[in-house]
Amino acid sequence: MKDKIAIVVQRYGLEINGGAELHARLLAEKLSAIYDVEIITTCAVEYEFWDNHYPEGIEIINNIKVRRFKTSKKDLKRFNQLSKIVRNLYKYNNRKLNILNFPYLLYKRIKYNKKTFNFNEWLETQGPFSIDLIHFIKAKKGDYKAFIFFTYLYHPTNFGIKEVAEKSILIPTAHDEPQFYLDGYALLFSSPKFIVYNTQTEKDFVEKVYPQAKNTKSEIAGIGFDDYDATVSKLPEYLSPKKYFIYIGRIVEDKGCVMMIEYFKNFKKLHPEYQDIKLVLVGNNSLDKKFTEGDDIILAGFVDHILKNTLLTNAAALIMPSFYESLSLITLESMLLKIPVIVNRKCDVLYSHIKKSETGKSFTNSTEFSQALTFYMKQTQDDIILEGDKAKDYVLKNYSWNTIITKFNSAIKSM
Repeated sequence: MKDKIAIVVQRYGLEINGGAELHARLLAEKLSAIYDVEIITTCAVEYEFWDNHYPEGIEIINNIKVRRFKTSKKDLKRFNQLSKIVRNLYKYNNRKLNILNFPYLLYKRIKYNKKTFNFNEWLETQGPFSIDLIHFIKAKKGDYKAFIFFTYLYHPTNFGIKEVAEKSILIPTAHDEPQFYLDGYALLFSSPKFIVYNTQTEKDFVEKVYPQAKNTKSEIAGIGFDDYDATVSKLPEYLSPKKYFIYIGRIVEDKGCVMMIEYFKNFKKLHPEYQDIKLVLVGNNSLDKKFTEGDDIILAGFVDHILKNTLLTNAAALIMPSFYESLSLITLESMLLKIPVIVNRKCDVLYSHIKKSETGKSFTNSTEFSQALTFYMKQTQDDIILEGDKAKDYVLKNYSWNTIITKFNSAIKSM
């Protein structure tokens, strides 16, 4: 009889095809060959309001039992108030003091650190908040050999791990963002029995901010791509192969999308010879229409896996403008499919993929962005093939499921 393990993640479903949620689903399906895997999650499908979309209870997805719990309604007004405090705490607490700014920064630090800020309220207000989910973990912890928690950020991880610390594995998916520096997360990185990082860059970052994490057993695993489904279909008629650049992910300002769109528009102004080139945005759009207006910008919306592959394999390059990533599945997917990637150099994780693979381009400003796009417009077919082969080799060498599952199996057995 297989040992039972639980994977706790904020959202779970076939409709969620990116980020930590996709990571959780792929890992669950791989581990199910060894363990009786059960998902503990919420009824939410989107991350802004965490409204209950799926019915509460149990359903089976790809032979995995998924146990869903309802979330409480999000107080968006209070969340926005707390988010402003978080941003200001980060802004004024992380700037270095010098003779010129000392009085001003000291005043601001005192002002914002004195503001009423309750970390537990932050977790609840940010969402998803489901007290029934936490009660279930507490009541049934004896039924599971191990609990794998995804993402440091949310309430289910922070409160769930307290109940099962001695049999917990944390996959933090951490990156350099204002929330990460909140004092309350220090307890989380002191709690788990084991931590599994996506990259060495993530591990170094976490241990720099929270040195207590060094005392916890850890491993670097990531996700496997050696069995990737590369099925494609016919390209939509409104697009021509290699005549567009593509972004795939959440279309929000925090992911650098506003910056990317502004840089792309500037590229078009500077290069009239590329007037037929378009920017395709794939994913749910949360930006105001004023940012995405224009014949050169195409909003493809949410697409399935096959259409995503089709759009990706016909693109001139994938653009990843995000400042904050812990792994970036879509970057690795693009490399595996031999499509060049253009990344934000200020994101250490993204830039490390570029450096280690010796492929792709990076940018820190609009000029470098335009130079990267121009480079791939001018590249020869032989150069594209050579770079694509190097990128694919990098992914297959570093992201093998056999190696990753062996690491997780070892961590679970240590519980």
